[in-house]
Amino acid sequence: MQPLPLQAIHTVQQSSTDVLRGKVTDSQGGELPGVTVKVEGTRRVTVTDAQGNYTLNVRPGETVRFSYLGMKGQSFKYRRQARANISMQEDDNMLNEVSVKARTNINAIDVRARAGVVDQVNMKLVTEKPSIDMGLALQGAVPGLLVMNTGELGKTPELRIRGNSSLRRGNVSNEPLYVLDGKIITAETFYNLNPMDISEMKVLKDAVACALYGVKAANGVIEITSKRGNSEGTTINYNFNMGITTRGRRGLKLMETSEKLELERLMRNPAAPGYRYSADYYNRYESDNPNKAQLIAEGEKLLNNLRQTNTDWFKELLRNSIYTRHTISMRGGNEESSYFASFNYTKQGGRIKGNDKEHIGVSLNLDKTLGKIGYAMISMNGSYAKVNTPVGTSNDPTQLVYDLNPYESPASGKLYSYPGRTFSDLFNQYQEKSSDKSVGVSLNLSLTPIKGLDIEYVGGIDYLLDESNKFTPGSSYSERNSGVAEYQRGILQRAKNTTTNISSNLRVTYEKTFNEKHSVTVGANFDYYRSIYDNIGTIGYGVGDINSTSAINHSITGVRRERTSGKKDRNAQIGAGLLASYTYSDLYDAYASYKRDGSSILPTDKRWNNAWAVGLGWTPSNYNFLKGNKLLTRLNLRTSYGVIANLNGVSASSTVATFSYLESSYENQRQLSLISLFNENLKPEVTKSFDVMLTTELMKRLTLNINLYKRRTEQALLDVPIPTSTGFNTLKRNIGILDNNGIEASANWRVLQLPDWSLSLFGSLAYNNNKVIDLYYAHEIYTSDDAIVPDYEVGKSYDMIYGPRSLGINPLTGYPVFSTPNGEKQASEPLTREDVVALGHSTPPYSGSFGMNLGYKSFELDMNFYYNFGGKKQFNYTYVRNYDHVKKNAASGQIDNMWFKSGDENKIYPTPFWTSAVAEDNLSRFANSRTLGNSNFIRLSMLSLRYRIPGNLLKRNLPFIRFASVALQASNLFNWTSYSESDPESGTLAGTLQPVYTLNVNLTF
Repeated sequence: MQPLPLQAIHTVQQSSTDVLRGKVTDSQGGELPGVTVKVEGTRRVTVTDAQGNYTLNVRPGETVRFSYLGMKGQSFKYRRQARANISMQEDDNMLNEVSVKARTNINAIDVRARAGVVDQVNMKLVTEKPSIDMGLALQGAVPGLLVMNTGELGKTPELRIRGNSSLRRGNVSNEPLYVLDGKIITAETFYNLNPMDISEMKVLKDAVACALYGVKAANGVIEITSKRGNSEGTTINYNFNMGITTRGRRGLKLMETSEKLELERLMRNPAAPGYRYSADYYNRYESDNPNKAQLIAEGEKLLNNLRQTNTDWFKELLRNSIYTRHTISMRGGNEESSYFASFNYTKQGGRIKGNDKEHIGVSLNLDKTLGKIGYAMISMNGSYAKVNTPVGTSNDPTQLVYDLNPYESPASGKLYSYPGRTFSDLFNQYQEKSSDKSVGVSLNLSLTPIKGLDIEYVGGIDYLLDESNKFTPGSSYSERNSGVAEYQRGILQRAKNTTTNISSNLRVTYEKTFNEKHSVTVGANFDYYRSIYDNIGTIGYGVGDINSTSAINHSITGVRRERTSGKKDRNAQIGAGLLASYTYSDLYDAYASYKRDGSSILPTDKRWNNAWAVGLGWTPSNYNFLKGNKLLTRLNLRTSYGVIANLNGVSASSTVATFSYLESSYENQRQLSLISLFNENLKPEVTKSFDVMLTTELMKRLTLNINLYKRRTEQALLDVPIPTSTGFNTLKRNIGILDNNGIEASANWRVLQLPDWSLSLFGSLAYNNNKVIDLYYAHEIYTSDDAIVPDYEVGKSYDMIYGPRSLGINPLTGYPVFSTPNGEKQASEPLTREDVVALGHSTPPYSGSFGMNLGYKSFELDMNFYYNFGGKKQFNYTYVRNYDHVKKNAASGQIDNMWFKSGDENKIYPTPFWTSAVAEDNLSRFANSRTLGNSNFIRLSMLSLRYRIPGNLLKRNLPFIRFASVALQASNLFNWTSYSESDPESGTLAGTLQPVYTLNVNLTF
């Protein structure tokens, strides 16, 4: 909803009641929660809710005042308006007042946005989406921020800003830097944050925005700012969500009993009842038996009994579960000090029995003015998150959905799919729990001794304790059949990891405006960051059915002897930087920054690295001849270029000789060994980024943003194969150049703005083209000399899927036929490197979101869709059964789509009767063009329908409640996709996101 200037507030005559409604936003259109709305001279007061909405009873002629810490106060006289939407402006110069605004993150300097890419997250969409994971709640929030679900509940998602910046795979090397109130936090701390405690979140993408963070920020930065107190008295807010988490998408239709028994008959495997008790079996193996007819009749009777059972294991093993979230917060204060405190509890059940995640979080923020020259802010946060994982043996229950036969049931004593086991043998075979405990504290001092001079300091500590416990009882099937003596059965594994991040940052900034046209900002900063990682792990045996380390049998020797391990890693960075910014008449902007970082990870002679960035901005809409233009209300063009070094995921053992103790000993002396073969010539990766950005606004209704970027990573690091004669298999080296080029676009259209109706549409699109530009020592890299598929190839993306092109199934042999440079090749022939080609990207190059906000009086409907296009995923195909695996259930339609005899044409699946080990190996090791599927999908990511209870109704019946709303909310409702397996995003049978449906109640006292 577009805020209206005070002089343009629409007036509507009302005869029955004086109820004023509206929304309060900041200068960028973002919702402002916690704004105090008060009728002057009375006790009638309210605060805006999480979406910036308010409702207040007012009499004609009374003055309504809006106040918020750090914003210029606004007021107007009430003349029976139906709505009053207010846009509040930041007050950057409050030296003449008692209250002084401080930045909880001193790196959040306004001048970055004049030339850099700083995207604001719409926190309303995040808070309205029922999700226990902050990372997954951000899907589609910002173009260019790709969040990929990787598996079942509790699995770490994959966050990338503009793709992988390194050839090294995994989150450690490629995820962004997370900063909470000025202090660096771990990814786990970020995932467990409560969205209700966050006032704003920014995604920094280019060098101008990230350069002052230096070597830590080459993958981008996510800045989080906590909610603070206010100076208008105490308010208490309670937010409650309760609902269900459903099973999610059934990605694959499996066989029912009749079809499965027929498949078994055709496969002719005596281990499967569909053949073992069929007339075909008895005619073949009992042809001379005089009782053959009786045997056939008895077999048919048994098969008829099996046909009476048709178990749907998707519904039997997967479940609906409870989702609940409680958040209670209190904020208040006066003009000299303020506070914000909150407590939250969230629990989301997974779709598998025994799988759920719980989260408890607390935060406390205290602000205090230091006379008239500054402000002190203390921020404290803590959280506890626990994940219970599925119970089973080597097969998780989700996989069992695809394995167990429809003619089997939980009550049946015999399982044909798992011979020799009962149904109970498949479950409760191990217990696994993991937990994260984090605590953080930061201090922010902001001083303005003279006008224009800001001296700011942030110091903080973030501590994470990560613990895991896996227990396999001695009575479990896997232990009973392990072949070890009874006193050695039962396994207990425990691990404890601690990560400590220490942040210290001092900045001095001076800003001066000359002749009301020339604005100059100069600044300097000094920072120090230290990270300490400490790990200890143990595995013990012989615990029986006791889940305790005290039960470990320390007398066991050999393979099952007790083992302990430990690792401690420390690294530090120190840096100093400068920045300068110039603005002329709000028309032209210039920005430059320089940062020099020293890292303890690198050898002494290579320890120091530079980061720098320059940017230009131009705002033609601020020319005098365009200022009154009603069509083109804003036009801004920016460009930037910068260089940042990257050491994410690099440890000191890669650059200097680092030793660890071995488990073995020699003559009672501990042995030391190199952790890895180090490379004293190792250099950090260097990321160079170039951006061009266009922002335009038409008629103050339609906002368009387009951003073109080119990001190149030089000196890209990779663990490359080396001769084993060195005693090691790999060496970390600077190996090549990687490019990420793309375009990001977003649009926001305020379609309708009426007293009772409002409608906004929004959408975004991001395209990322990832390509290996150079490999310094080769055109391709292979993991071994006999590898067929390259790990990386010049001219291809880092995540390319390779394999042969399939020509289909040979109707004579039942084997696939591949197209190669030398003609057709049967699958029974060994494949060579020349036979494989690039088949597609595993990471989708296109992603984005679109949605709407519709308001009518006290009702508000929000809808958000998230999409990915252009990616490929390899089908699992474990459910396509051959002769050896026909004992387990299969995909519906396999009979019609599989080759069984010579002459079968146009089949999808090859012969189930393998006679060539080479052909079977080719299909199991490599993808081909027919075993890949398009992973395109559109997801209804979030849906919310909210009703704000009228203020006059609350006043009459519940006067102690200032604001109340009720909403129906849901997340991950539907997936539209042509992908034929379970989940196109994770590419696994088990990893689909579950829909969550909740009732939300929001109360402010």
